[in-house]
Amino acid sequence: MLRNTETSYGSIAIFLHWLMVLWILTAWLVITWLTWGHTEGPIAGLNYHKVVGFTILPPLVFRVIWRLTNPQPKHPAGMPRWQVRASGISHFLLYFLLIAMPISGYFGNFGGVDYGIFKVPPFWQTGMASWIFDTFGITPEQWDVFFDSFHYRIVGPYILPTLIAAHAGAAIFHHAVQKDEVLRRMLSSKPAQP
Repeated sequence: MLRNTETSYGSIAIFLHWLMVLWILTAWLVITWLTWGHTEGPIAGLNYHKVVGFTILPPLVFRVIWRLTNPQPKHPAGMPRWQVRASGISHFLLYFLLIAMPISGYFGNFGGVDYGIFKVPPFWQTGMASWIFDTFGITPEQWDVFFDSFHYRIVGPYILPTLIAAHAGAAIFHHAVQKDEVLRRMLSSKPAQP
């Protein structure tokens, strides 16, 4: 089953979910490895993290489109209203941050993204950047402070990992304590047996 139903996720949604998990984990492992013990100055090999992080955008955009054009499985019967709300808020924040992280990483770096066979120029060298800087009277350095703080100092090390841990923890809670289908339906596209 490729598409979602009201009771289960389809194989495409499941594939995209676990692809994002692997991609995010890879980006996190690469930056953790590159910055382990690093205190100041340029980070050697940072382009590896940028390539992984920037390349997530096309499949992520496809995933968002797929989610918006597919039915979502219903919450388990009897699920408390606060859990339904928390689920909706956490999913919205996850999608928002998964889009915001590669964009903020790109906006806040001065070296572009080098794929070897082609290079994405740094944002500050683009026409859009020139228009923003001229219109609002800011320098690339001032622009960089905001996006560096968002990406490298706040969301990347603290907010996104906390949100991912809460998301995974909720799935494990539903599986181990509530004993419902919340986690199982993200592992198999086969409808749950009554």
